Amino acid sequence: MAGRAGVAAADSPAGGPEPAGGDATPGAVATREEGGPDGEPASAGTRPLGWRVFSTAWFVIGQVLLLGSLYMVYRVGRTYADGRQTEALRNALDVWHFERVLRLPSEYGIQQLALHSTHLLEAANRFYIGVHFPAAILFLLWVMFFQRAHWPRVRNVIVLATGAALVIHILYPLAPPRFLPAVSPHIPFVDTGLVIGPSAYSMPGAGAANEYAAMPSLHVGWAILEAWGIITILRYRARWLAVVHPVATAIVVVITANHYWLDGLIGGGLVYAAVVVTRPRPWSAVTGVALAPVRRVRSAVQPLTDAVMAAVSQARSRLARAGEQVVPVAPAQRGPVPALAAEEARAGGGPAGQQRAGADTSVSALARAAAVSSAAMAARAHAAGQAAARRMTPPPAPGGAGRPAGESPAS
Repeated sequence: MAGRAGVAAADSPAGGPEPAGGDATPGAVATREEGGPDGEPASAGTRPLGWRVFSTAWFVIGQVLLLGSLYMVYRVGRTYADGRQTEALRNALDVWHFERVLRLPSEYGIQQLALHSTHLLEAANRFYIGVHFPAAILFLLWVMFFQRAHWPRVRNVIVLATGAALVIHILYPLAPPRFLPAVSPHIPFVDTGLVIGPSAYSMPGAGAANEYAAMPSLHVGWAILEAWGIITILRYRARWLAVVHPVATAIVVVITANHYWLDGLIGGGLVYAAVVVTRPRPWSAVTGVALAPVRRVRSAVQPLTDAVMAAVSQARSRLARAGEQVVPVAPAQRGPVPALAAEEARAGGGPAGQQRAGADTSVSALARAAAVSSAAMAARAHAAGQAAARRMTPPPAPGGAGRPAGESPAS
C-alpha cells in the first residue's frame, strides 16, 4: 500500500531528505519501520504487542481530541462574524471591484457558462456538500495510521492555516457572491443551491453555519493541503493526480457562487505559508521563541521535581527493605527457616536434586540445633543470675521478727 512509501519531503530546504523526528522537526520523514508514532524510536517495534496497541490507541485518541477541540473553536469563532451582514455585503462589493482591478476572470461570466447544464450545476452542488469533509477525514486518517512520521508536520500545517483563517473570518466578514444581487442588482448571480439544489445551508444542522465568512475559502485551502500532503509523501508518478482535487474545488466554489477567486487564493496562500513555517529550521526558531517561557518555568521547578522524585525513590527503597526483614518466630512454633524451607520445596528430583535436598536437610537440622542450644544457654544464664541474686541478699537478724522497721535492739 502507499502507506509504506515513506520518503523525504519534496519541499526540503536542501532538496533532500529531512531528518526524522517529532514535533521539533515537523518536516521529518521516514518509513514506518524507521520511526514510531509521532517520532517514537524504531526500538518500539520490539515492545510487547499490548504496549504497542495501548500506545497507538492513546496517540490516536489524543490527536482526535486535539483536532476536534480546534474544530469546535473554529466553528464557534466563525459565529462572531454573524450579525454583521451589512459590513459583510459592503466588503463583498469591495472584493468584486478589486478583482476587476486585478483583471481576474469574472465569476459571473463563468457561472453563466455553467448554467447551460443543470446536471453540471447539480453535480457541483453535491461536490461542494459531499466531498470537502469526507476527503479531509480520509486524508487525516491515512496520514495518522499509515504515514505516522509525517503526521506532526501535517497537523501543524492544519492548525496554523485554519487558525489564521479563523482570525480573518472574525476580522473581515464577507458575503459570498450569491448574496451580491441584494446590494447590486446588476450583478445577477444565481444561488444554485436554492434554485437547482441541493443546498448546503438548507440541510439539517446547517442553521449554525455562518454564511458571511467566505474569506478565505477553506474548501480550496484544505484541497490544496491534501494535494500537498499526497505529493510530498508519495513517490509514485500517479501522485500528481492529486492536483485535480484543488482545481476542481476552485471551479466548483466559483460556479456555485459560494466564493470569489480571492477567497481561494488567500486560502491557498495560508496553506503555503504554514508549509514554509513548518520546515525544520523555521519551525525550530518559532517554537524556540513560543516555548521559551515554558522552558524557563520548567527549569525553575526542575530542582523541586528532582527532590520529590528522589524522596519517593528513597521511600520505596525503605519499604522494599522492610518487606524483606524476617519476623521472629516463637520457640514453641519454631520450625525450619523459611528461606531453607522454600529452597527445599524448589529442589527437584533425580540424583542432583536428592543431593541438594540432603544438603538442605542437614543445614536445616544444624539451624534447629543451634536454635535449641541458644535457648538452653539463655535458660542456664537466667538460672545462674537468679542464684547469684539470692546469694547477695543478707539473711535476717535473730530475734528481729516482728520488730518495727528502723527500730534498734537497744530501744
